Amino acid sequence: MAVPKSSGKYDTSRSMDRRTRSAHIHESISLGAFLAGEWSDALARNGPRAAADASRLGLTPLTIEVEGDYWTLAVADNTLGPHSAEPVAARVCIDLSAFDDLVSNRKTAMGLLVHQRVAGGDSAMALFNQWDPVLRSVLDDWHVYAPGEIALAAQDGTPLNVNQVFTLDDDRDLLAHFFSEAGFLLLKNVLTDAELTQLDGEFTTAVTAAEPGDGQSWWAQTGTGEDYSCRVLNFARKSPTLQRLMQDERLLSIGRILGDGHIPGDSFGEHFGDLSAEALVKKVDSVQGLSCLPWHKDCERGGHTLYCCGITIGICLTPADEAHGGLDVYAGSHRANVASAQSRAGLDLPHVSLVAERGDVTVHLSCLQHRSTHPTTSERRVIYTGFTLPDQAATHVRSRQQLEHERGVIGDIAGAGKRSAQ
Repeated sequence: MAVPKSSGKYDTSRSMDRRTRSAHIHESISLGAFLAGEWSDALARNGPRAAADASRLGLTPLTIEVEGDYWTLAVADNTLGPHSAEPVAARVCIDLSAFDDLVSNRKTAMGLLVHQRVAGGDSAMALFNQWDPVLRSVLDDWHVYAPGEIALAAQDGTPLNVNQVFTLDDDRDLLAHFFSEAGFLLLKNVLTDAELTQLDGEFTTAVTAAEPGDGQSWWAQTGTGEDYSCRVLNFARKSPTLQRLMQDERLLSIGRILGDGHIPGDSFGEHFGDLSAEALVKKVDSVQGLSCLPWHKDCERGGHTLYCCGITIGICLTPADEAHGGLDVYAGSHRANVASAQSRAGLDLPHVSLVAERGDVTVHLSCLQHRSTHPTTSERRVIYTGFTLPDQAATHVRSRQQLEHERGVIGDIAGAGKRSAQ
């Protein structure tokens, strides 16, 4: 059985454990106490840098109203503030619970917006989302990416060839170096034909059983008006084969590549604390729905400083390429606090389109900027599952039922995934 080999002692400097906050529930804090305490201290450390971040992103002032109190974000005197700044026209309103989630990084602005926990006009809510990377720059000491900050190097110091593909027979140190540098791997020929056939059957059964509004699936629509289940949630519960494979040494070894102790779990954003998987279908000519996600990272909705980096693997039941639709990544983007506007505009990092065959496995870190592309001639089928850092099962703070509901309703967002005319 093929597993990564090691040529020597693992280099612990490659750790991708980014956790700096506790995932346990903490006592609520008023906006006034937060501004006078944690925010003031963070601005003393990071204010000038965060002001530069906001200016680079072209952000305009925004007021966040928290149950009648006001917090205005604006660049002034080479920092953000002052605390006493008057409210501005661009304003959003959140309750104290949402405020707690925001400042503790349990939710990002995007996470609050997705679950309709923010009130305000469309332009103000968009601006709220745009300010989020700057909040993280202040509070979590992780400044917004500036072009030229990341260089990708091979083990010998030469520029990294980001188009490399690997197998589980390759040297573990080689795999670990590439993975930590680039944030992704493409592993060839991981699963057997017999295993793939078993997964095919369970995949088809799960997709066929899905129903609109069941809270267990997302739906899309083709240009001909066909509605179809594009994502079946909780697929791990529906696939005995996948459950068995995630205890197989081949897949377990993927979680061990970085040496951070990753275990099978939920790497997608809700952090269930146990194994999670999703079955994805991408039909040709999908025009509505989240069959393909634009540039994003898996911690986009929150939890980066509590859970990252998770490892997501994609088990390819069909090829991933231009015909079937594929997976694009910005190599090295996991090493930076990249704003979504920066990804949409294009980064100076290598843009890699992964080309995979049936039975291959794609691997990416939860902080990596990536997107899925629409198929042109053939349907794509892929199973996503993954690994989390240890001890998460004891630290998630919401019930499994609540977390499943939060993930399920994402696919119900009005207008989600609507494609503009080509």
